[in-house]
Amino acid sequence: MSSNTYQYKATAYLSLSQFLDRGIVMRSVIVAAVIGTVLTLTNQYDAIRGAVALQWLPFSLVFLTPFLVVTFSQLVAIRRAATDVRAQTSSSRSESFLETLNHHGIWRRTVVIGFIAGTINTAIILTQSLLDTSPAATGPGILIAQVYALPIIFGLLSQTISYRRALRKLADRAGNTSFATETTS
Repeated sequence: MSSNTYQYKATAYLSLSQFLDRGIVMRSVIVAAVIGTVLTLTNQYDAIRGAVALQWLPFSLVFLTPFLVVTFSQLVAIRRAATDVRAQTSSSRSESFLETLNHHGIWRRTVVIGFIAGTINTAIILTQSLLDTSPAATGPGILIAQVYALPIIFGLLSQTISYRRALRKLADRAGNTSFATETTS
């Protein structure tokens, strides 16, 4: 076994802690800030204008949920990329973004993550809705739709981008330039 092959195989066994770097956290913070701000402006516009009281639980959830989903999605995608490299099941041809999304279990993992995040958020929102007896309390219908759909959408994007980034990172560490260029398209 050549030293290059040994080095390449060794990089596939990197732990998640080696990938949990500042970049993952920063990407999660940026996505959470953007999504949380847009959803707050959409869902609590009257509260921002001062017409009604701010609903603190939904306010915090629209920032916390994207942060957790994007962070977890990145970690899962990195783990899958390392597993695919170790098993040598990563694509041997150039893949488009949509091909990556469709061929590496990303849909299945994203639906599971989105369902878990949506179910937890729904339970919290319904509990708050039942406890809120003020006449200004609005129905949680739109929030429930958001807590299932949005984690799936940004989870799909996050996992696909992270999977492709992890493949490039593993290839760069192994010195396998042909593999690194496959995932840049």
